[in-house]
Amino acid sequence: MEQMLTDWSEASISSPFAAVTSISPDTELHAYKWSVRINRSDILHWFNTFYVVPSSTPTITMTVWLDLYRSGQCALFDDFVAWQTSGWLVSPLTSCTCPIGLKQYTCKHSVGLGILFNMYQVTDSTLCEPLGKRKGKGRPKKVRTALLL
Repeated sequence: MEQMLTDWSEASISSPFAAVTSISPDTELHAYKWSVRINRSDILHWFNTFYVVPSSTPTITMTVWLDLYRSGQCALFDDFVAWQTSGWLVSPLTSCTCPIGLKQYTCKHSVGLGILFNMYQVTDSTLCEPLGKRKGKGRPKKVRTALLL
């Protein structure tokens, strides 16, 4: 155990901790798509550099979400679940309370807010990616019945 701590502390001298997380091209593409689709009126400024953004399937409005966050009290567990899955607290390019943001430190919400506020420039290769799937050529195939009896 002591050897492991010694090795770790010596390794941290030669390669210090990262101050900024890296943004993968995949995250950048998802963030760009999110920043194009999001309604700017749904984003609420809360405190300092923190904003409240809606999730992809919100069940409550962001003003109600923020009121519940401030009070810290929910009458029912179902109200808590609705609150927890309806919005995220985001700091651009820094942190997000969504499941991916809590695990990887960068997510489409934090990078997307950075794009919206001109804090992050999207690379040219990401802008060249198609934003949606294209429909294939020709007529769609005939759908067969599920069970042939």
